[in-house]
Amino acid sequence: MIVIRHHVAPPPFGCRWCGEQAGHHGRSYVRSQGMHAWEQPTTAQILARMRARRAARTHKES
Repeated sequence: MIVIRHHVAPPPFGCRWCGEQAGHHGRSYVRSQGMHAWEQPTTAQILARMRARRAARTHKES
């Protein structure tokens, strides 16, 4: 099951759980993970975020 949390793909290296960048993260809450500190995204998440951002740019330029 795919859960979409953002209308715009988060930065590729944003938090694994919430997408917030490390420099702005602190402690954050998301329902699926609870309170958490920044955690590095998986390689698959980084790739998926990069592809989603590229697709959004390509769609917007068309």
